Parts: sequence; C-alpha cells; structure tokens
Amino acid sequence: MSNLFTSKNPAGVAAGQTALIFGMLASGAVNAHMSGLQAMRAAREDASSHQLRAQVDQLIDYANRLVAVAAQQAAEIERLRAQNTRLEAAARTHYESARRLAAANKVKAA
Repeated sequence: MSNLFTSKNPAGVAAGQTALIFGMLASGAVNAHMSGLQAMRAAREDASSHQLRAQVDQLIDYANRLVAVAAQQAAEIERLRAQNTRLEAAARTHYESARRLAAANKVKAA
C-alpha cells in the first residue's frame, strides 16, 4: 500500500486505507456476530437437552411407580385367587354336607 504522505493521490490512498480499516472492522463485527449466534444456539440446545433430560427422568420415575403399583395389584390378584379357591372348596364341602343331611332326613322320614 502506498504512503499517504508521498503519494500523488493522497485522497485516494486515504480512502483506500479507510475502506481497508472499515472492511477489517466489519469483518470482525460479522465474525463476532456469527460467534454470538453460534454460542446462543449452543446454549439453547444445552437448555433444551437439560429440559428433555428432566422430562425423561420424570417419566422414568412415573413408570417405576406404575410398575410398583402393578406388582402390588398382581400380588393382590394372586391373593384373591387363592382366597376364591379356598371359598369354592368350603362352599362345595358345605353344599355336599347339606345334600347328605337332606338325603339322610329324607330316608328317616320315609
């Protein structure tokens, strides 16, 4: 680049140097702006990732509670089935006993 003080066209040299300085400043501003946008996107993705992880943790906790309830319900169903089997056996025994008594009373009455 030509020297401003020794040039035959000092205004042109000054304009060229000024344009070069502003070009470099504009380039730096654009780079800073793009870096800021990239940092903003990264922060947004990081925040979204944390939010998504928190939601996943909540859903896992909820699913674990549902599994615990399901296990309790399965145990209750098994307990009720066993009780039902015992009641059926007791009812069958009571019915057969009542039939025998009725048959015995019929034989005595005849």
